[in-house]
Amino acid sequence: MLDFFRSVAQSIPSSLPSGSTSPELEVPDSMQNSARDMLQDRAGIIVLREDLDFYVIPPRGDIGSEEMLEVKRAAGRALLRQDGIFSGLRKSEEVGSTEQHLIEMLTAGGFDRDDQWGHRAPEPSKAVICSLALAKLRTDIRGDLANNNAVGMAQKLLLFWRKPARRCWWEGIDLDDVEGVDGPVKVWIRRVWTLEMSVIGLR
Repeated sequence: MLDFFRSVAQSIPSSLPSGSTSPELEVPDSMQNSARDMLQDRAGIIVLREDLDFYVIPPRGDIGSEEMLEVKRAAGRALLRQDGIFSGLRKSEEVGSTEQHLIEMLTAGGFDRDDQWGHRAPEPSKAVICSLALAKLRTDIRGDLANNNAVGMAQKLLLFWRKPARRCWWEGIDLDDVEGVDGPVKVWIRRVWTLEMSVIGLR
């Protein structure tokens, strides 16, 4: 994570543009200025966090408590290996859905569809997996449609600067690669995504 911030900081122009004196980013409520103008001497970073709670359904009725505990741990390891950022959203990509809009906004803003979580780890003694990913906000403009779309998404994402947004949804899945269990294991998952913007600049 520290290497990421260093890399982003090195990409910021070292000299301020003419007429600019404040190191702080001032985002007008009307959002009339382009994202490029607002971030010309600063960089926006998309901060995405996922808190995943999982609930394992016993694979059979006569399973003991100790064996069930091992099944839960194995299921947690299987979920940990599913480290694609958008892998949990792709099943809900119907046209016009909230999930589809979220994917489009994040991929236009700085992520790629095949990106993996930068940090993904279980919480000790809990059926919870915490993940974190960072991406530099895209604001480049070269006149083509794709980059113009990126600027529009950048303006939308800047609305989350100092105002985190959260979304929660449930999903039932069948895990096929759970150690020590023959056949799939039914797992209910609750995902909580927190989206926030961070802006850094040189002083």
